[in-house]
Amino acid sequence: MRTLLTSKHEHAYRYRSYRSAFGYADAPWPVQLARTVVRRWPLLLGVAFAVFNLVTDDNPNALGALMVLLVATTAYVVIAALDKPSWSWSVLGVLVVVIVALRLLSDNVAIELGVFAAVVIGSITVGLIRGLWKRPGAYRWQPFAAVGFVAVCLIALLLDPLGGRVLIAVGLTGHAMWDAVHWRHHAVVSRSLAEWCAALDLTLGAGILLMLV
Repeated sequence: MRTLLTSKHEHAYRYRSYRSAFGYADAPWPVQLARTVVRRWPLLLGVAFAVFNLVTDDNPNALGALMVLLVATTAYVVIAALDKPSWSWSVLGVLVVVIVALRLLSDNVAIELGVFAAVVIGSITVGLIRGLWKRPGAYRWQPFAAVGFVAVCLIALLLDPLGGRVLIAVGLTGHAMWDAVHWRHHAVVSRSLAEWCAALDLTLGAGILLMLV
C-alpha cells in the first residue's frame, strides 16, 4: 500500500513539474481558456452547428435535423467500409457537398433519402465483401446501426410533423451515444469527428425536444 501511495505521489509531482516546465500552471486564464478551446474545437464546432440548425430550420418536419442524422449515419458506414479513419473529415465533406447539390437540383427529400440509402447499402456490401463486419467491436455493428438510423429517417418522413420531430430527436440522441462509443474506443472514425458529431447530435436532439415543450 505504501509503495502504491508513493507511486501516486511521484506521478502527481512529475505531472505538476511537467505543467510548470511548459508554462501550463503559470499561464494566465485567457491563455488557458484559449488552449482549452483549441483542444475541444470539435465539441464547440458541433454545438455551434447545432445551434445554427435550430435557429434556421423553420420546416415543420425538421428536415435540416433529419439530414444531419442521415449524413452522419452515411459517413460512419462509408468510413467503416473504406477502413480509413484518417479520411473521416474528407468523407464527411464529400457527403455534405452531395447533399447540397441534391438540394439545389431537386429539393426533393425522397430523392435525397434514396441516394443516401443507396450509398449505405453499397457501403454495407463493400464491407461485407472485405470481411470488415466480422471484426469485433464497433465494426461488427456498423451495418445494423446504419440500417436502423436510415429507417428512423424514413419513418420520420411518414409521420405527422410532431411525431416526425420527436422521432428525429430520439434518433439524434441515439446517434450521439453511438458517437460516444466510437470516441471512447477510438474506433472506425477519427476521434475528432466522433466528438464533433456527438456534440452536434446531442445538442440538436435536445434542442428539438426543448422547442417542442
